[in-house]
Amino acid sequence: MTTNKTWMTDYPEEVLAWMRQREAKHLNYNGKSPQLASRGELVDLICMVTEHLKLSVATTHLAVHLLDRFMDSHFILENQLKLTALTVIMLAAKFEEKDVNVPGYPALNALVEKQYTVSFFNMMEKFILNFFKWNIGTVTVAHFAEFYLAKAVSATDTVDGASITCLDIAWQTLWKSTSYFVDLSLHDRAFMQWPTSLVAAACVACGRLSSNFEPIWSATLETTTGYTIQSLSQIMDLFLRYLLVLMLNRVALN
Repeated sequence: MTTNKTWMTDYPEEVLAWMRQREAKHLNYNGKSPQLASRGELVDLICMVTEHLKLSVATTHLAVHLLDRFMDSHFILENQLKLTALTVIMLAAKFEEKDVNVPGYPALNALVEKQYTVSFFNMMEKFILNFFKWNIGTVTVAHFAEFYLAKAVSATDTVDGASITCLDIAWQTLWKSTSYFVDLSLHDRAFMQWPTSLVAAACVACGRLSSNFEPIWSATLETTTGYTIQSLSQIMDLFLRYLLVLMLNRVALN
């Protein structure tokens, strides 16, 4: 997600309606990939590569979205799993990034010790594009979270029990804490059982909770997202349990 309020617009209802239409066209995810055990490693690879190449969070999320749907419908040879991950990064970058930031095959191949030829990349790119009928653009948790964050802080909120004195600082704090949960949503496929718009709303709610914003879910956010705090509770619980496990693991390592 970007740190500026990209989604600030005079027509937020129309933007959200368009995003919901895109969301409704997502391919169903069944979790039946023969290579499901490799998902964690491939998602880690995508995150590592996009961070190394300084690609956007939207690119990372779109790449994982493409990977999950493609793997769910195909048996991919083990020696082509990394090729698949690198190719969805390139395709996502073509959709989300400026042309100058789109990585070429040589840059991607160098990150896996030049395992693949250009012809392999070209073949995989065409294979994936054909599967998606050349329509790879969609909205992810990252897109919805960025939209919601534009309306996520108001002057009536409190932080640590005190009134907000600087809305920009409060917004930056919330952006950072929400981004953490947006990132977590990539790593557990359990979050894929819910609509991305709902998961994104839970990310914002968890961000507000972890940064001591009150109320946890404002009337403005309920209106903006169309979701009540009750509808977010199951996802928030999963996020917070996931966070607790990570914290306990860190304590154990120390």
